[in-house]
Amino acid sequence: MSLDEVGKNEFYIACLYLVKDIIRDVEKREGFNMDRNNYHLLTDDEIFILGLYNILNSIENCLFSIENASIFMKHFFGKNYFEKYQISSVDYYQYHYDVFCFKISTLKDLYYKLINYLYGLKLKGKNCNWREIEKKKDEINNPFLFYLITENYNRLSIIYNSRNDSAHEGKIGHKAFNDIAPYVMIDIYAKNKIIENNYVIKSGSFWEYKYKNSRKQFLEEVDICKYNAFLFTRCILCSLSDKFAQSISSDIKYKYSETCGKIIQEIQKNRCSINQRIWTEWEYCSNTDSNTQEKQY
Repeated sequence: MSLDEVGKNEFYIACLYLVKDIIRDVEKREGFNMDRNNYHLLTDDEIFILGLYNILNSIENCLFSIENASIFMKHFFGKNYFEKYQISSVDYYQYHYDVFCFKISTLKDLYYKLINYLYGLKLKGKNCNWREIEKKKDEINNPFLFYLITENYNRLSIIYNSRNDSAHEGKIGHKAFNDIAPYVMIDIYAKNKIIENNYVIKSGSFWEYKYKNSRKQFLEEVDICKYNAFLFTRCILCSLSDKFAQSISSDIKYKYSETCGKIIQEIQKNRCSINQRIWTEWEYCSNTDSNTQEKQY
């Protein structure tokens, strides 16, 4: 799953379009100052939408980092340069795997932050965690969201465990390389003439076979974890679409009715199978004249 595909959900599309319109509109307002944040010119509804977008932007940044780490792990760049500084391919893979694990773990924390903000739970600091959110299950009333969060944790538990080992125990590594890592480093020492020039991982040797299998196992797992992280992000955002649609005031829908029409067009092109009916009210907004909208709201 690509980064673009993650963004093909109702929540993300609608929020992005509205934020773009709000930013353009505020520049036309009296008192706009290029040297200020201009929040004083925004309505509470507009501030709410911008706050959501800021969290979505952080989620997007994490996804970019996960994508980049995945690319780096698949390509061992500058082999001679790394050998010069005694950095083995295993060290290189595991360094980027550490980044990979931290960013996927951060995604989980951002899900909680987004849920807290969207549902107005008012959980602050360290209290914005799954244990506290779960206590508000009845208030939130979104069973599918809770199912997704639970499944996300179960399917990516290996990532969360690796992140915790790194953060709290200083253990950076992956079990796929446990057997081969010492021999890869010995090869680095041999090539730099620190020890006798007698390579262990020779072409066609058992240890070359072991190294290739370790790398294959490692990259296959990375691909699966990346896919799951991207898929669950899209599904969780989509599961929040209903609440987001309900949270947008009639004033916003009326003021940005033209944008609502564009949102509907994009959603129809990129409709997610999770939600099929929640944007009917927005379709009404985009297909009626302003007088009718005033009566409706």
